[in-house]
Amino acid sequence: MLEVNFRIKVFYHAAKSLSFTKTSRELFISQPAVSKHIQELESLVGHALFLRNGNRLQLTEAGKTLMEAASTISKQYELLDYRLGLLNDKLKGNLVIGASTTLSQYILPQLIAKFTEENPLVNIKLYNGNTAHVTKWLFEQKIALGFVEGLAEDKSLKYTKILDDQLIFIARSKHPIFKQQELSIDDFSKQEFVFREPGSGTNDIVFQRFKEIGIDAKHLINRVEMSSSESIKQYIQYKDSIGILSKFAVKEEIESGKLAEIMNDKWAIARNLYLVHLHGEVSDLPKQFLRFLNRELKNFHNK
Repeated sequence: MLEVNFRIKVFYHAAKSLSFTKTSRELFISQPAVSKHIQELESLVGHALFLRNGNRLQLTEAGKTLMEAASTISKQYELLDYRLGLLNDKLKGNLVIGASTTLSQYILPQLIAKFTEENPLVNIKLYNGNTAHVTKWLFEQKIALGFVEGLAEDKSLKYTKILDDQLIFIARSKHPIFKQQELSIDDFSKQEFVFREPGSGTNDIVFQRFKEIGIDAKHLINRVEMSSSESIKQYIQYKDSIGILSKFAVKEEIESGKLAEIMNDKWAIARNLYLVHLHGEVSDLPKQFLRFLNRELKNFHNK
């Protein structure tokens, strides 16, 4: 396997993360080894590459110049590795993707597992964040592909729908709300809710739907915000509070009886899940991954 000169590789990871600690974890080498490779590279180029202020790192002008070249070199070697693999009918390379909570926790892991089983020479790194994080990573070119639950207005991003989803209202089975024969909007508005954090695509969709049915989200009881579906699911099992989560996120809990859905067709919240990337044709390994997803997602709703 062709590799970028290892010192350049160490520098490239350190320059991206601005952390020797993260670099050591990513490359599976010790932190002193990272420092040694950087020092040797600085001796070779004749310039300091980082300014060190306590535990914080900052690229020098020489470091910024080398980073531009290192980024190009890294991408070219990955492309070469990928194309050489195709000559042997094998996919090879590294793919970095980012996804918001529902996709990263309940949909992509099983798909990635199957993809890597079919293509054992491919390495995949999945970053988890909310919709705002994913779009930021795309602009920073930290990831090649993003998967999100909400749309941004930026026209430099291309969105493609990949799945239908539904956000449902859930609570623990013994929540007093289930004793009521019929729920009015006024009854509903008096309940305590737990929402996702600001920047969540889920929040944008939920609050817009609330507005459509005559509920002002600002007036709802909301003492707690959480940044993951898993945290919300755990919280509402111990508290008479209502969560609003993807049907994919709560399937097992509803089937086991730990949680129950608050049914009301008038309040149903349908949404789409999207692939997002910078405008331009997706090529090479990301394109192969998308072909795989298109094949697998056709049957995903039936699972």
